[in-house]
Amino acid sequence: MDSLLRFLEKYYFLILFIILEGFSIWLLAGHNYYQKASFGNLSRSIISIVDNQKQNIEQYFRLRQTNIELAIENVALRNELAQLKNKLEANKRSLTDSIGGVKFTYSSARIINNSINKQNNYITLNVGSSEGIQREMGVITKDGVVGVVASVSSNYSTVISLLNTNWKLSAKHKRSGVFGSLYWDGLNYREVILSEIPQHVNLVEGDTIVTSGYSSIFPPDIPLGTIEEFEFKGGNFYTVKVKLLSDFKRLDYVFVIKSHQAIERNLLENQEK
Repeated sequence: MDSLLRFLEKYYFLILFIILEGFSIWLLAGHNYYQKASFGNLSRSIISIVDNQKQNIEQYFRLRQTNIELAIENVALRNELAQLKNKLEANKRSLTDSIGGVKFTYSSARIINNSINKQNNYITLNVGSSEGIQREMGVITKDGVVGVVASVSSNYSTVISLLNTNWKLSAKHKRSGVFGSLYWDGLNYREVILSEIPQHVNLVEGDTIVTSGYSSIFPPDIPLGTIEEFEFKGGNFYTVKVKLLSDFKRLDYVFVIKSHQAIERNLLENQEK
């Protein structure tokens, strides 16, 4: 009680000023039409600003859940698309394989570690063998190839990034269908090199480069990038600089590809070596 009395004694004039000021504002706003309308508009504006900020904050905290839901939905759509493509192929051939013609299925993963500033870059995913991930599975985004799974633990997996000078990918010039080897030269993280394209091929800047489908890891025609420039460097082949569609600095969610025919194909091809 003594503390309260001392507080009131110390701040008596300030408290009285606030009470009188509030009373004055109430009289002004309650008994004057124009002032009442002005105060009403002000209060509504303040309430709108507060509500808008509240919604922005709530939306921010919902982004993670929204991203997860979108990743799951994208996986389902990709799997449906793969099934439809293979049904069309099966109808053309009048044949189906042991799992109904489905060659590839997809699962989602999130990148938890990524590097782009080394010569041999790797990526870490938040999924492992407990989610069915295995070595030599392809990893892509909606914009193109990310890499291939190199090692797996129960809950994590590492991926050899496309930005790794030790890895090459079979790719083709989409318009002509001519294939070559795609690799990173370790310079610009947005550019890769396509080699072994014969000089008779009509190349144009802006042409699309896609996966060839000759690998058992990736389906054909996954977009990789567009031609920036090309030149002869001896021999009868072009050296083509390709601008990647994927920005490796912005990677977040990815798709891991399971090839249902990879084991059979690899066993057969290894017998011929």
